[in-house]
Amino acid sequence: MDTYIVNNHTYEILEDSKPYFLGRWFEKEVDGTPHMATTTDGAQIYFMTEGCTSVNLSFTDITHIRVPYYAYSIDGSEPIRCHITDPTVPLPDSGRHTVCIIADGMTEGEGKWYEEIGFALKSITPAAGGKLWGIRPTAPLVFFYGDSITEGIRAISMAADSDGNSATHAYPWYCAEALGVTPYYVGYGATGMIRTGWFNTMAKAIDGLSWRHPVADSPAANQKPDLIVINHGTNDMDFSMLEYMSAMNATMSLLYRRYPDVPVVYVIPLQQTHATIIRRLMSEYPNGYVIESEGWPITYTDGIHPNAAGAKVMGERVAEGIRKLGLI
Repeated sequence: MDTYIVNNHTYEILEDSKPYFLGRWFEKEVDGTPHMATTTDGAQIYFMTEGCTSVNLSFTDITHIRVPYYAYSIDGSEPIRCHITDPTVPLPDSGRHTVCIIADGMTEGEGKWYEEIGFALKSITPAAGGKLWGIRPTAPLVFFYGDSITEGIRAISMAADSDGNSATHAYPWYCAEALGVTPYYVGYGATGMIRTGWFNTMAKAIDGLSWRHPVADSPAANQKPDLIVINHGTNDMDFSMLEYMSAMNATMSLLYRRYPDVPVVYVIPLQQTHATIIRRLMSEYPNGYVIESEGWPITYTDGIHPNAAGAKVMGERVAEGIRKLGLI
């Protein structure tokens, strides 16, 4: 296996010239043309270039409400956000560079579950004379299941649209950065163990990318994590303890059947919703752990959603808890 290391990031170099898709991507035809699509902020694409000073991303805008943002990171640098209508990724020079593309910000209210509205990417093309090939990050893979806090809703501003929402300003990004791992997002606004919100319940998300695209059918999505982190419960505040206990028990049983040997960490919701039930059920599962969140100095945009600074604190606190548990 040939590898390439840049800024403490190690990648396996793949043999073909295709970008490596990681996360909840699936194949979708748009106007008769094949695309790679995702309805999940935080889904990623990895590739390496040489011999060019830019790369073109051919997105098709299939959204109804507002144009989404992607972000790009060159050689592990801080991600830069762009509208999908700004398709050119500039490179520092024509030397060898690693590139990570992140589905960074969609708008709440787009039809993610039934309509599969999100990002649709037709092609990635290096500028004339350039070479492109796929790379796979070798760092441990961590699944982050959650709601709008995991997705990065209102992380940048009060707007719950693509302008204010950002996966690269959400706690999983900062947690992964602190741990040196690769994040795999499964975050959807207003969802929970019971509430379907803007996608569906966590149980549906475990096996489904949408109502008609199973996780098992997508090589990009059908990955085995090294660790699972959950932060659900806030959106189920209107349901009784018994209702939540029943839904969480069924969901966790499904999760453990799918990933029987993978440790699972449940981060208590910042609002402490259903905390007692979460502690009780997690104590009954093998490889189950809890990270307490009460008293964390989180700053918010609206009292519920952490802003970028608050998300960074949350991510670093979760990373610290995972280290103390000896899981990474």
